Amino acid sequence: MKKRIFAALTCLALGISLLSGCGGGSGSSGDSGSQNAGGAPSGETYTMKMHLSIGETDPVYKSAEVFAQTVSEKTGGAITVELYPSSSLGNTADCLEGLSLGICNIVYESIGNLASLSTLANIEAAPYMYSGVEHWRTVWEGEVGQDILTKMGEECNMVIMGAGLQGIRVMCSNKRIASPDDVKGFKLRVPTIPIYLDTWTWLGATPTPLGGSEVFTAIQQGTVNGAENGLTNIASLSWDECCDYIIETQHVYNTDSFVMDKGYFESLPAEYQTILQEAAVEAGKYCTDLVLQANEEVRPEVEAAGCEFIDTDVSLWQAALDGFLEEKYPDLLTYADAIKAADPAK
Repeated sequence: MKKRIFAALTCLALGISLLSGCGGGSGSSGDSGSQNAGGAPSGETYTMKMHLSIGETDPVYKSAEVFAQTVSEKTGGAITVELYPSSSLGNTADCLEGLSLGICNIVYESIGNLASLSTLANIEAAPYMYSGVEHWRTVWEGEVGQDILTKMGEECNMVIMGAGLQGIRVMCSNKRIASPDDVKGFKLRVPTIPIYLDTWTWLGATPTPLGGSEVFTAIQQGTVNGAENGLTNIASLSWDECCDYIIETQHVYNTDSFVMDKGYFESLPAEYQTILQEAAVEAGKYCTDLVLQANEEVRPEVEAAGCEFIDTDVSLWQAALDGFLEEKYPDLLTYADAIKAADPAK
């Protein structure tokens, strides 16, 4: 899409500048016939396929490129990570299942997609957990987030690495919505993740789970009257072209992580495991920076497409969701309390 080219080039330039500082590190291959520090015979190579649901212009894809290039550099080319954007390997659920079968080796997606394997993954989409970006960073770039990722990994038999802000979710709609009262009966597309369905049912909407690729047509045909996602995702998927309004609810801070099958990950040389983990952390931080920058850049483009931004009193939405976790997801309360206690503004 032509209107995205400038933003995409800006992201790419920033990515190149970051990569110039990514040299060095612990990953290196030994001389011919020797073994490196992790115990892998020199000359042994790995090709890893990575699933992404987003397209190549999305900031998340740019951070995946950083991950791939960092891993290649630090392993001396022993690991090649091939990126498969736009769900070209299959949908996210199938690719997560396919990790243990070797259909793909890495899934880079929001951790809420693991909810069918670990109920703890629902914490990613629990509404109104954060006071702002710095609160989110404190959680997911610190001990609380790492504890959650470790626990989820144990429950899923997977290794979950790094954390990047995919976006702050807002609504795109063909109806002007100013408060929770306005969503009563509203046909809203939600991801195929139960907590989204439960959240919007609680608010009185009529949520419809659909895959991301189905949304544009569903809005055009009136199957749904709107959707919710991060602003950059809304723009990259062109949902702004079939909606009149962006409602700034900011109800969920999506968190992306790199997910690998535990058995496959642990079969790799220890040195390579460390490199993958460190690259995931750095790529996650880079993703957050890119998304925040892209949000600023894409807003005027979305407005130019004809969407009006509607400011809404977030406290009204928070009040409408009072008691939601306690009733619907009581097992998340311990982690929700830990997240809220980590707010640096307190």
